[in-house]
Amino acid sequence: MGKAVLISYERNGCEMYYDEKTAEKPEKWPANAREQILDTLCECVEEFRKNPSYKTREVLLSLTCEHDLNLNENSGLVRVTEYEVGILNFLYLVGNAYQISSLKTYIYNIITQVTRLQKITSWFNPVINCDEENTYRVIPYEQGLMFPLRLYHIAYQKFTIEKNKSFAEQLIEIVEETLKSCQTEEEIDTLTHSYTSMLLDISNMHGSKREKLWEFTREELYKLLAIEAKLLRMNKQPANIRPVKGVLMMMISNFILKSRNGYNNDYICKYLPIEVAKSSISNHQIWMKKTELLNDEREKKVIPELFEDMSWIHYDWIKDIDFSETRNYYVSCFSKSINNSHMQDGYGECLYGYKNDRIVDLIGPIGLYTLTKKADADADLPDTMKRPYIAQVITFDVLYDIEEAKTELQYLFSVIDMFDLSDNNKKMFLQEILQYWILSVKDSKWKAERERRYVIFLYDDYEYIETELDDTFLKVKTSLFITPDFIIGKNPSKWEIMRQLAAKRKALFSKEYLFCENCLMQDHDVAIHEKPEKCPICGSKNIRMIYHENA
Repeated sequence: MGKAVLISYERNGCEMYYDEKTAEKPEKWPANAREQILDTLCECVEEFRKNPSYKTREVLLSLTCEHDLNLNENSGLVRVTEYEVGILNFLYLVGNAYQISSLKTYIYNIITQVTRLQKITSWFNPVINCDEENTYRVIPYEQGLMFPLRLYHIAYQKFTIEKNKSFAEQLIEIVEETLKSCQTEEEIDTLTHSYTSMLLDISNMHGSKREKLWEFTREELYKLLAIEAKLLRMNKQPANIRPVKGVLMMMISNFILKSRNGYNNDYICKYLPIEVAKSSISNHQIWMKKTELLNDEREKKVIPELFEDMSWIHYDWIKDIDFSETRNYYVSCFSKSINNSHMQDGYGECLYGYKNDRIVDLIGPIGLYTLTKKADADADLPDTMKRPYIAQVITFDVLYDIEEAKTELQYLFSVIDMFDLSDNNKKMFLQEILQYWILSVKDSKWKAERERRYVIFLYDDYEYIETELDDTFLKVKTSLFITPDFIIGKNPSKWEIMRQLAAKRKALFSKEYLFCENCLMQDHDVAIHEKPEKCPICGSKNIRMIYHENA
C-alpha cells in the first residue's frame, strides 16, 4: 500500500461524494505496533472483499474485537502521520460499506488511545526543554480525520485534559459551541451529519473494557438525543424520512436496549448438547429458529399485552399500535448465567463462553450487494460488482419485570416525543421501532436463565452466502464455536478448539497473559500485579502465565 487516501466529503441528500488526496507513506513504516496493526487490517479487509467468508471474517474481527486493556504492546516510535490518518479514514469507510460495526468502534478506540497518549507525552516537554504550545494537540487528526472521527477526537481530548466533566457533558458542550459558530446551512449540515454518525457508530459498542466511556446513563443519553433532535430540526431533516429514520432507530434502540442492567459487564455463554458441540466443529454453523418456533409459547406476546391497558401511557399520540412483523426475525439465545446446572440440564452440558458481544459480528449472515456502474464511470470498470456486508444483528438482555419494561418504554416514548414530528408520524415511528422491543421482554418464570438475545434481521430479496434456510432453522457459517473465549464442560471438540485458540493467540498476542488449561481462558488483565491462585472463570488451579517468547 504505497499511498493512503485522505478523504474529504460533502453530503447532498443521502448521496456521498469523495475527493481523493494522497499522502505518501513515511519512511520506516510501520514504525510502531499501531501502524503495523493498521497495515494488517488493510490486508484483511481486502481479503474479505475478495473472498467473503466466515473464515476471512474471523481473521478480520480477531484484530478489531479487543476486550482486555493490557492486550497489545504500544512499542515503537511515538508519532501520528497523514498516512496513518488516511488509513483510518479508509477503514472507517470500509466499516460503513461492509457494515462491520467492530471495525468502526476499533477506529474510535485508536483515536482514544492516541489522543490520551499525546496528552501523556506532553507532560515530558518541560523535561526536554520543549516550549512548544498546545503540545497535547494531534494536528494530523485535526486536519485530516473524517468529520465524525474528528468530532470524537476533539470531544475526547477536552474530556481527558480537563477531567472535570463526563464525556457526555464534554461532547454536548463541544457540539453546542460549534453550533453557535456555524454561519451557513452547509456548516450546520456537516455538524449534524458528523454528530449523528458518531452517535450511531459508538452505539454499536460490544461491551469491551475499552468502551466503558460510551456507556452513557439514561439521563446523559436523553440529553445527547435532545441535541440530535435539535440538530435535525435546524438542518430541516425530518426524523421519519430515510435514511435518517433508519439511523435514529438503530441508534436509539442500541443505546436503550444495551443500557439494561447497567450495560453488559458479564460473560456471555451458549449451552449446547454434546452432539451439537461435536457437529459444530465440522459444519461450522450456528442454527437459529424462527421466532414462532422458540420454546416459549408466549413469545412476542408480552409487549403487545402492555398496550391493551393504556392507563400507564401519558401521550395522546400513542394508540392503535400495530405489532405485525415487518421483516423475518431469527433469534439466537445466549445466557449470562455461567456454569449453571439448570441451564446445562435444559440446553446442554457444553458451555461456550465469550467476554463481550463480538458474537454480533460473528453470527450475522454475510450478504452481497450488487452495485451497478454509473453512466459517467470509467469504461474499463465492470458493469456490476458485488460488495460483501454483515447483516444487521441487535442484542440485549431480556427483561422479566413488567414494571421495569413499562419504565423503559416510557423513556422511549419521551425520546420520540422530542423530535419535530406530527402526532401521527410519532406514532408510526414508535410502531416501527417497537419491532426491536417485541422479542426483548418475557414472563418472570424465565428469569433464572438470564438470557441475552441476538436477533438477526433478514430480508427476502437480499442475497446471502454461507447461509441455509429451511422450515425450522436459519443456519449460518461462523467461527463462533471454534474460537470461543473459554469453554466449560466435557466438550468433545476441546482438542480442536485448543489447537485453533493456540494458533490465534500466537498470531495476535504480544504481551504476557494468564492461561487456564481447564477452560482455555486467556486474560491479559487479571495477572498484571500478581498471578491469582485460581482461574477467575472456572475456579481451576491449573493455570499458568504465558509469555511471548514461549507462546
